[in-house]
Amino acid sequence: MGALAMEPRPARVITPVTTAHRAVLMAIERGKLQNLVFDNQALWNHRAMAAILGAILRLPPVKRALASKQMKSIYLDRLLAHRNAHREA
Repeated sequence: MGALAMEPRPARVITPVTTAHRAVLMAIERGKLQNLVFDNQALWNHRAMAAILGAILRLPPVKRALASKQMKSIYLDRLLAHRNAHREA
């Protein structure tokens, strides 16, 4: 009868731990994560990979998951999972 009841918060607050974490969160919020990951735009392969990652990040969630599975990329899986968690918060 006197038990505590827990209720979820309406929105999850993510507090950056480090400057790098803060930079990643800001890039995600601005839709510029691909430019942070592939930051040397003087290299053609960085420009190409940034364009590919940017296109994948703009896909709807189901298509992003399919693209991630096709690429078999743990790194991309983590990026997409983090972006989804951030959008839902």
